[in-house]
Formats: sequence, C-alpha cells, structure tokens
Amino acid sequence: MSLCNIKIQPLRLGIAVMLAALVLSGCSMALTPTPVRDDPETAETSPAPDSDTDNMPTDEAMAASPTPVPDNPETAETSPAPASDTDNVPSDEAEDISKQHQPSQLGISFDPQISSDEVSEWIRMAVDEMVKPPTDFFGLVWPIGEPIDEEPDPQVFDGAPFTQHHHVLSDSEVEDVVGQFANWQASLQGCTESEYREFDEGVRIVGLWIRGAADVATAPGPCKESRAVIYARTLQQDKTTATEIFFHEAYHGLSNFLLNRCAPILGRNEDSLNELRWFAEGTADYFGVFMAAKLEGRDDHKSKLLARAYRDIQGDPEMTLYANAYVQSAAMILMMERGLIEESKLLDGSYFGDCDWVNRFDPDAEGIPHIFENFSEIISTSNGFQYSQEAIAG
Repeated sequence: MSLCNIKIQPLRLGIAVMLAALVLSGCSMALTPTPVRDDPETAETSPAPDSDTDNMPTDEAMAASPTPVPDNPETAETSPAPASDTDNVPSDEAEDISKQHQPSQLGISFDPQISSDEVSEWIRMAVDEMVKPPTDFFGLVWPIGEPIDEEPDPQVFDGAPFTQHHHVLSDSEVEDVVGQFANWQASLQGCTESEYREFDEGVRIVGLWIRGAADVATAPGPCKESRAVIYARTLQQDKTTATEIFFHEAYHGLSNFLLNRCAPILGRNEDSLNELRWFAEGTADYFGVFMAAKLEGRDDHKSKLLARAYRDIQGDPEMTLYANAYVQSAAMILMMERGLIEESKLLDGSYFGDCDWVNRFDPDAEGIPHIFENFSEIISTSNGFQYSQEAIAG
C-alpha cells in the first residue's frame, strides 16, 4: 500500500515535515498547523504524496461490497461519481478496467457529532467539484480522546510521527473502524495485481494507526481509481475544523498527479521534489477552507485564509513559505491576484491533471520567486485582511 499525505494534526509544519517524509518508502508526510476551536485548520495526505495526497495503493480486488459491522454507525452511499481516465495504462486495458465495476461513494462515521450521512455528503460535494475524480471514494471518520503526552510517538506507529491519544471508543468499536476500512478495500474492483499485493500491508498500517489512537488525517489510495480519506477527530477540533480537515485530505485523494506519481514519470526521486510540496499543501488547504465555507453557506474563505496567515506571520515574522499550510493557502490568493492561477482550476483539480505543475510551480519558475518573497505582505484594513498593492502589482 502506498500511504501518502500523512497528516499529523497537532504539530506545525517545520523540521518535522522533513522527518516525516522519510518514514514510509514512496510516501511523504505533511504536518498541519494545530487547529483550535473557532480557528479551524486543516494536512498531503496524504498518506503521503504530499499530502501531496495526501494517496495509497491497490489491485484487482474482490467484488464484495462493504458490509457494515453490526451496531456500527449507519452507513450511507451517495450517487456515483464519474469514472476518470486510467493513466499509464493502454487505452484498451483502461476501458476494460472502467467496465469492471460501477463508481461508488461511501461515507462512514463513528463520531457521535458527525453522522455517516454527513460524511457521504462531504464526499459527494468534493467529488462534484473535480474535473476528473477517481471511480471510487471512501470516507471514514472516528473520534479520539486526549493525547497521552505532547510528544510524537514514532516508536508506536512504525516511524510515523503521530501523537498517541486515549481512545473514546470501546475496544470492539475500534475493531469495527479497522474492519470498515478492510471491508471497503476488499470490495474494490479493477485494481492492478501490484496494487492488490499491497492490500494486507495497507490494512496493517491503517489498523496500527486506528488501534493506537493516532491523530491521523490522510488520504490513502489503495488503487489508482479507488481512494479514501481517513480522519481521527480530536476533542479540540470543532465541526468546522473537522470539515476543513476532511476536505483538505479529500483534495489530496482526488488529485490525480501528486509527487508520488509524478516522480517516476519524470524520472526523479520523490525526495528531490520536496520543494514542490508548498503548492500541493496550499491548494489542498485552500480547498478545505473553501468547501467548509460553502457547506455552511458562507463566502468568507479568503478573509479567513488571510486572517490565519496574518496571525501566524505576526507570531513569526521570519517564517518562510515552507513553514505551514496557513501561509501556503494564503499564498494561493496572491497567486490569483497576480494571474498565476485561477480559483476555478484550483477547485476542480485541474492543476494536478498531469505532472506539468511540477515545473510550472517550481520555486524558481517564472513568477514564483515573487510569491516566496511577498506571501507575508498581508495587511489589516477596515475592510478586513488583504494583500498589499505592492505585493500584488510589484
């Protein structure tokens, strides 16, 4: 299983990002800023690929449909998502794969504050935004309690720098959560043989995180056309924060060409592309805040993004654009103001439709150095937060 975009919720991006990137082969882990009540936040998840999607792996799987365990929270399926093209597969074979099964969307929640119907709706909304979503998408949410301590516990999680928490679910409920992921993965069709061989390892790793009450939010992708979001909500994360985190990870899961896929296509080592993670995380965090606002009937996503970044920069004026998703998502607004990207293409995943973005948004590419030099030029005015005219026009 290729676990990508692993998110460590209670830590801010910093040195830990580089440590996390080394934990799992073929994956990179992204840390998200600590969310606080009334100041929501999101993480490349992916497992890894960036969160660069935050994505996992899979193969030709069995055709059993996910079966909810008795006494589980209700499960809900939403309308099918359109199948996307299969990359790196001959056209005839891709057509055969697409005919093997019908698209599916499934949301399951064990969190008493978030219903399975809500998770299914989040999935439907995220998939509907995408120009080329995967065939299958799964969302799994469960609650965890207080952290056992404030330090990461890589010794518990096979080197992944998650923090272990107390459980709020019973032992049987914890096993139900693991079983839901295993059942969904076992039901997948149209995966490749190599993906299928990784199923057991994927369940082992996800099970380790769930049983260990890790503060995980990531986007596993067992198969190229079958991806997921798994999210352990902490007690500190309110409903808005939860939706922002979920949509952030969903963006990673719905992006078709993150660094874990582009590296072999470009003949590059994935670690050599780490400087591109700022764009993958910034776009995902922008999407998360945008979608949470849309869900709640608000249109204040830009002002919220700028306000969060402004406060972070005030606390650390020397931070760089590599620091965290708060400043990276705010930088997306500066890029829009300068005509480097379009909001509509960010929201529908177009920038990750191929690997061209790796060169287009390289820190040394045309127009990008200005973003790195001016992302912090956010000012507070009577009309709210905005980028200075010098940053926009300079």
